[in-house]
Amino acid sequence: MRLGPVGTFVPHTALTVADVTAGAGLPDAKARFYRDYLGFRDIPRSTGHSLADMLTAAGREALRGTDPREIRQVLFARIGEEVGPAEGPSQGPAGADPTGAGPAGAQLLDGVRTALGLDHAPAFAVGQMNCAAGLFALFLAGQLLTPDTGGSALLLTGDRVARPERGVIPGIAVVADAAAACVVGPRVPGDLLLGSAFRTYGRFYRSLGGQDPEREREYTRFYAPALAAVIQEALEEAGTGLDGVRWIVPHNVNRLSWKGVAKELGIPFSQIFLDNLPLLGHANCADPYLNLASLRASGRLAPGDRYVLATVGLGATFGAVVLQREGGQGGRGSEGGRDGEL
Repeated sequence: MRLGPVGTFVPHTALTVADVTAGAGLPDAKARFYRDYLGFRDIPRSTGHSLADMLTAAGREALRGTDPREIRQVLFARIGEEVGPAEGPSQGPAGADPTGAGPAGAQLLDGVRTALGLDHAPAFAVGQMNCAAGLFALFLAGQLLTPDTGGSALLLTGDRVARPERGVIPGIAVVADAAAACVVGPRVPGDLLLGSAFRTYGRFYRSLGGQDPEREREYTRFYAPALAAVIQEALEEAGTGLDGVRWIVPHNVNRLSWKGVAKELGIPFSQIFLDNLPLLGHANCADPYLNLASLRASGRLAPGDRYVLATVGLGATFGAVVLQREGGQGGRGSEGGRDGEL
């Protein structure tokens, strides 16, 4: 399984952290906390683009140079935000589809497929793992596409903040509008998937928002060791260790959390690619792909370099995927990783 071209769409307009926290009804001190301690600065927000527009733009960029007839599947990863009138062809009431998987969500995805010339390709959405759904969709693509079946898949990720109060994940992140897309498949020119691991710990389904303060405190202690462990598990499947990894390519949850993970892994904090965190905020499922696109463009991934895409979805699912940059000698490879405690 290989991960090929990545397309992105980030709105040109952005809010400050203070704008976002004020819109969410939070005091000024919270803006300083998210900016000075967690590392957020500019938060892209769309003023004239629907989610369908964003996904279509990212998809077009990813598909450049690819024959659309080669695409056999379309996978759409997003969190459970509303699909309202501005999001796609559906003109139903805002909030009518809280999961993005019902009629409004289906119409959105159908509209994007048509715009990209992919009406022939079956499509489905993945969202039950929240922000980990983007990487899990990559794992699923590896199960759907084999060297025998041929063809490739288009993976779409993206979200648009539906209401001001949803622009902040309390104590964790400031949320942005953005989308990313990538072409994946066993014969796609691109980076080789070497291993993956996912673990879901359902006892943390109420780990935020004050619903269960004791469980929330447990989750805070559990987070860094659990993410480090799933990264190590993916590396084990890939047949390599941290000494063979050039970069950890993360979700943009916050700077402090990743310092804890770096300490657990015993690696320099500088090995985690966080250049985009102050510029893009947290774009939910799209983060690892947005960061990978930036890392590729920067020239800091050499042929043969191994790297890890890593993320966590509230609920709580921890996921990691190990890849090797195109042009190097591959490891033993993998058609997909193992599930964990599901």
